[in-house]
Amino acid sequence: MNHSAPFNRYDYYALLGFAFTAVASIALQNFIWISVALFIFLSLKNSKKITWPSNLFAIATAIFLATYIIGGIVGINPVKSFQTLHKSLTFLVIFPIGAMTLSILDIRKLLHFFIAGSTLCAIHGIYVHFILNQDRIDSFSGDKMVFGGMLMVTLLLITSLLTSSPKNYWLWASLGIVFWALILTQTRGAWLGVVIGFILLTWRFNKKWLWFGLAIFAISFLVSPQEFQKRLESIGSIQLVYNEKHEVIGASQPRPLIWISGLRIIKDHPMGVGQGNIEDIYPQYRINAPGNDINVPHLHDNFLQILAQNGWLGLAAYLFWIFAFYFEAFRFKSETEEIANWNWMFLCVFSSILVWGLTEYTFSHQFMNIQFFFWGIATLLWKKYSISKTI
Repeated sequence: MNHSAPFNRYDYYALLGFAFTAVASIALQNFIWISVALFIFLSLKNSKKITWPSNLFAIATAIFLATYIIGGIVGINPVKSFQTLHKSLTFLVIFPIGAMTLSILDIRKLLHFFIAGSTLCAIHGIYVHFILNQDRIDSFSGDKMVFGGMLMVTLLLITSLLTSSPKNYWLWASLGIVFWALILTQTRGAWLGVVIGFILLTWRFNKKWLWFGLAIFAISFLVSPQEFQKRLESIGSIQLVYNEKHEVIGASQPRPLIWISGLRIIKDHPMGVGQGNIEDIYPQYRINAPGNDINVPHLHDNFLQILAQNGWLGLAAYLFWIFAFYFEAFRFKSETEEIANWNWMFLCVFSSILVWGLTEYTFSHQFMNIQFFFWGIATLLWKKYSISKTI
């Protein structure tokens, strides 16, 4: 098996920097772009041919990105759309990462660096909760829901690595810390996402862990403070208030009101309003009800958000993108058990993000850098470590 070429070490070090700081800082996440720039520069300097990923998922990603451009052109404010379009270019990260020469050791180290950095952020969040009395922790990220999604991903990565290294005590310590911090974010979508991801993960790797883990989730719910229990119970408790015209005028939670407003936007703008314009047009469609925010940055649902900003073409591209990921992940086979396990791990993470995305927009800039970093590694596995490839 080939290890990374010597001239590729600089871009790999920058990638390690990204993995360690990704959860902590959106500014330091620029390490990933430094890594990309170094990879391309060093490859050209050393006359090394770059083999870009060209599988179905790579094609679907390019098509999905194109709908952001099209949506911006036909949207309500193309100027603003193209001012914010740079955030969506993160999709392209999968191509250089998928083209890099990374060994099993390299990828393993990247995963451990990410877990270490995320664990430190979790410790900071727990400290802030108990010492500074922060209700819903956000650590350094500044957003409790994004932080919850990051911890959700970390928890699944740790669980996957523990299935092959059950005596790794620092991973067990990280598991407990990250799990605790995830609860303190009170991010219900991430709670559901981690349960679904955990079920998929342990169903394949160790069914004994599945029942043990579900028991831990249940016990954690029973012993958690009453406010946490009520928050979890509220997931299935949505009450709508109608007027005499059978129009929704209120709800027990704000999200259904946001979703209904989103559907109204979609009805009037089937081609999409364009990237970055939802928050501007939302007040025109907002349901005037107690507890409903006047302004929202997004519609708190991936499918609605993409449909509203990119139109029906964007939604079709998103569904194709999802299909392409599962298609490549399920057809991938490797002679190396660890790599096969990583492929399933990324499939479980992808699934958990889809679940979280039912109540959140997971393509925020800070979280996109993280998820497309991992999809880039998954693409690399499919391209270089398939059983049909010569390593």
